[in-house]
Amino acid sequence: MFYNSSESFEYNDCISRGACSVSPNITSMQEIMFILLRQISYYVLKLKNFGIEKENIIYDIMFQLAFIDSLKDLSEAQVLDLFSMQYSNLVKTRKEYMKLCKENNSSCEDLKNLLKFSAKTNLSSILKRGDKEFLQKYKRFSLNEKSYSEILSGVIKSVSVNWINLYDYGSYGKFASDSILNALNLFNSARVSTQKIKLYIDELAKFDVELLKQINDLQTKEFGKIQQTAVSTSTVPGKAVMVSGSNLNDLKTLLDVLKDKEIDVYTNGNLLIAHAFPLFKEYKNLKGHFGSGVLNTILDFATFPGAILLTRNETQNIEYLYRGRLFTTDKVTAKGVVKIENNDFTPLIESALQAKGFAKGQKRQEEVIGFDENSLIERLNKIIEKNPEKIFIIGPSNLSVSQIDYFKKFFCSMPDNTCAISFSYNPNKENVLHINIGNDYALLYNFLHTIFQKIPVNSEKLAFFLTKCDVNSLSNIINLKNNGAKDIFLSDCPPLVINPAVLKAFTKLYNINEITTPKEDLETLKKGN
Repeated sequence: MFYNSSESFEYNDCISRGACSVSPNITSMQEIMFILLRQISYYVLKLKNFGIEKENIIYDIMFQLAFIDSLKDLSEAQVLDLFSMQYSNLVKTRKEYMKLCKENNSSCEDLKNLLKFSAKTNLSSILKRGDKEFLQKYKRFSLNEKSYSEILSGVIKSVSVNWINLYDYGSYGKFASDSILNALNLFNSARVSTQKIKLYIDELAKFDVELLKQINDLQTKEFGKIQQTAVSTSTVPGKAVMVSGSNLNDLKTLLDVLKDKEIDVYTNGNLLIAHAFPLFKEYKNLKGHFGSGVLNTILDFATFPGAILLTRNETQNIEYLYRGRLFTTDKVTAKGVVKIENNDFTPLIESALQAKGFAKGQKRQEEVIGFDENSLIERLNKIIEKNPEKIFIIGPSNLSVSQIDYFKKFFCSMPDNTCAISFSYNPNKENVLHINIGNDYALLYNFLHTIFQKIPVNSEKLAFFLTKCDVNSLSNIINLKNNGAKDIFLSDCPPLVINPAVLKAFTKLYNINEITTPKEDLETLKKGN
C-alpha cells in the first residue's frame, strides 16, 4: 500500500473547488503584501546599522512570507487585519529610524513611494493598488529579470517556511533571516540586476538545506532517533481527534493534554512520520493514521467523525462546511476555524466528546514508515557494490493516480544494470531500495547526505525524479544543480503552487527535464550518456 494512496486521489481539494489556478485578486493581494514586507525590511536593515535588532518584527516578516499564499483562505476582515499589522510595523520601524538619524546627526535615507493605509482602506483599494504595482513591476523588468525575481520569491517562501519551523523548536536562524531581509531589500531599488538576484537565489537555497539539517537535529533530540514502524491505518470504536499538518510539537502538546482522557488521536497528512519517532510510541491513545491523500483534506475532514486540529505553520486546503469541528493553534486562523489560545484545548475536547466518534471502527492494511539505519546503509552499500550504470533517486510524491501509473511502468522499464532509491513508490523489486519517510524534508536531506558521501551528487550515475511539487521544489532543485547534479526530472506543478510561466522559465534556465512518459524519459537519459 502506498502512503495515503487512493484510487480517487485525482479528485483532490483543488479540483473539488472547481478552480486550480490563482485568481488575479490573490495575485494583487500578494503583490501589495510583498511590497509592504520589503519596505519594512529596508528600515529593519537601517536599524541594524544602529545596532538594533527588531526580532519580533523580523518574525512577523518571516511568518507572513511563509504563509503569504494562505491569504486566499482568509476573510476580508482578516486580510485587512494582516495588512494593518504589517503597515503598523512599517510605520514603527521608519519612525524609529528617522528618530535615530536625528539623534545621531546622520542624514536619513528615506524610501520613496511608501505604501499608505488608513482606517478607510478597504480590500477593493488594496486590489486596485496591487494590479497597478504588478503591471509597473513587469514594465521595468526584462524577461530574465522577471523570471529570476519570481524564482527568488519562490526560494524566499521555502526558506521562510523552514525558518518558522526551526523557530518552533526555539532556534533562531539569524543567518537565513538576515539573507532574506537583504534579498527583499533588493526590490526597493528602481533596477535590480539579474546577477544580484541569482546570488541571493543561490545563497538562500544553500541556507534552506542548513535549516533542514538543524530541524532534523532538533527533531532527533526532541523525539528520538527514527525507527522502522508499522503504522495502523485502521480505526477503533470511540471518541476521536484527528491532527492534520506537519507540526510534531503541536501533536505532542495535544497528546500530553489528552493522555488521561478517553479520546483517541489519529494523525493526518504529513504527520504520518510522527509514528516513526520513539517518543510518540509512548502515547497509548495515539491509535494510528487517518487519511486518503496529502491534498485530500476535504475528503478526510468530511469523513472523520470527531474534532480536527490543524497544526501550526501549515498552509491547509480547507472546506468551510465543518464549523465547530476545526481547531488550530496557528497565529492566523482561516474562516470557520476555532483558534486555540495558550494551549487551552478545552473547546476541542468538548467538540470531540460531542461528536459521534467511530461506532465500529474499520480494519485496514498497515503502513510501514521510517527505517532501520544499519539495515538501510547495508542495502545502500550493496547497490553501490553492483556498480550500476544508473541510479534513479525518486523523491517524495503526492501519489496521484497518473504518477503511480507512471512509476509502475517506469520500474518495469528500467534497463538492466540500473537501480533506484525511492522515497515514495515501492515496487518490491530487488533493484529498488524503498525508504518511506512520508514528506519529511529534514529526514530526506539527512539521508541524501549519506548517499552523496558514497556517490557524489555530480556523478553521471545519478538521475533525480522530483514528483512532489510544493513550496520547497524550486529550492531543492537549485541546490542539486548548484552541487553538480546532471539529470533532474520534475513533474507537473499545480498553478496554485508555481505559476506555469515561472515554471517554464525555471526549467529552461536551470536545464530541468519535465517528466513525460517512462519510455521517453529513459530515452532522454540514454541520449545524455
